[in-house]
Amino acid sequence: MTQAAQPFGVTTPSDATRGSSFSLVAQLRTNEASGADRADQIAHQLETAIAVGLIGYGEMLPAERELAAQFGVAVLTLRAALASLRDRGFIQTRRGRGGGSVVCDAGVVTETERRRRLRERSTEDLRDLGDLADSIATTAARLAAARSDHADQTRLQNLADSFRSATSPQDRRKADSRFHIGLAVAAQSNRLTTATVQVQGEMAPLLWASDPAGQLFEFEQAERDHAAILEAIVRGDETAAEAAALQHCLHETEAMINTHLDLVMGEPDS
Repeated sequence: MTQAAQPFGVTTPSDATRGSSFSLVAQLRTNEASGADRADQIAHQLETAIAVGLIGYGEMLPAERELAAQFGVAVLTLRAALASLRDRGFIQTRRGRGGGSVVCDAGVVTETERRRRLRERSTEDLRDLGDLADSIATTAARLAAARSDHADQTRLQNLADSFRSATSPQDRRKADSRFHIGLAVAAQSNRLTTATVQVQGEMAPLLWASDPAGQLFEFEQAERDHAAILEAIVRGDETAAEAAALQHCLHETEAMINTHLDLVMGEPDS
């Protein structure tokens, strides 16, 4: 059997899985840049990883030299990226012996900001984002049904349970993203895993409100969708897993577009 990707975000990371997690973050780079542009790009990669819960609240980042090596940049470039994250409240840095950079609980997009982002996106752009998300998720679900073993399926069940037990909108957003990432991990595809992190980093902040009153996607619907996907994967039914993942993504895309239309038709900003 093909070696599976690491189960990112499933358990408290050991040193090995922690290193693999940051390797995945480094793979989110899609084009080359230099100087300040590269620092901005690294900051965005780390911000995305925090937003989807790939790097957790309170987690210590690797030492600067180690992290710079993961990204293939000079330490000074990495420091510029960390300074940007620090200024925006994503990390805190302690100097001296035993110090380092720690992730803060800053991955929340405010309801006002979420509404602004949804209002400014076009219907076509949101549909295009949904098309990308469902192409990735359906492929991941189909391959997970074909390739996953009992350990993969247990991890997916744990992720679905974490979503079901989440109480805050922020925890639900991260748990949903982790379930999507878990599908790609169970598909045993590093490229699908990287693509899933990228699309969830863009989509999840639009989908999940920071205020329960503003939630645009039903928690119960997502829970049912996760269960349908998981049941098909456990049965090894590739067609059903693909179809269930497609329905889940269609529900998410419909929720984003409907809210966008409500906003541009004059719903007052909060």
